[in-house]
Amino acid sequence: MKISRFYQQSEMIIGDELELSTTNHRHAIQVLRLKLDQTLILFNGEGGEYQGKLVDSNKRSSRVLLESFDPLNRESHLSTTLALAMIKSEKMDYAIQKSVELGVSIIQPIYTKRSVIKIKANRIDKKMQHWHGIIIAACEQSGRTKLPELREPLKIESFLDLQLNTGQETSCIAMLPGKHPKIHELKTRTNLSLLIGPEGGFTDDEETMMLQKGVSPINFGVRILRAETAAVAGLTACQQLWGDL
Repeated sequence: MKISRFYQQSEMIIGDELELSTTNHRHAIQVLRLKLDQTLILFNGEGGEYQGKLVDSNKRSSRVLLESFDPLNRESHLSTTLALAMIKSEKMDYAIQKSVELGVSIIQPIYTKRSVIKIKANRIDKKMQHWHGIIIAACEQSGRTKLPELREPLKIESFLDLQLNTGQETSCIAMLPGKHPKIHELKTRTNLSLLIGPEGGFTDDEETMMLQKGVSPINFGVRILRAETAAVAGLTACQQLWGDL
């Protein structure tokens, strides 16, 4: 039987009883219908996971006895930043979810000239909370014990300038149409950023700017991929070549 996993941002000590957060309580008791003495897994994003059992539950709260700690590490040794152009909400949600399952390290939404979604300043926090919830759920499902970093949306120009000034050896690659190298022709990477364009793709000016700033273009075949498909395909290829797939 699959053991249910829950993310909770709490200090966890073996032998202590931990009260589940309101969200986790509702999910565990009202949705999953967990019973007393059932085993569950908790993680707090700091690495590893805790196994415990449900020892108390009522309509308003639940408590878990933490019994053991497993210091397992399911993070890829390939550090990846997904720089994803803002696309339609449901497609953005899908791309974020799948990128977490594929081991992405950082998710950076970017604004491009053809981005169809523009988030108003007063709605950024709400959207970030929504994406954060998707990340948590994907980590719970996929077995990850650390949450990828989610950054606030930036214009593509600002993102590229930051990449150039980090002081780290980070390779930037972009999936672009045209006669470019295949991804397997690139040198081995350990720290990279993958840029994915919006519906309609990057503009000619944006492609020129990326090339001028040292972004490596890659060709992904003769078929045109949707943005959310490109994110999944690109990250999968990177993990297969340099990561842990």
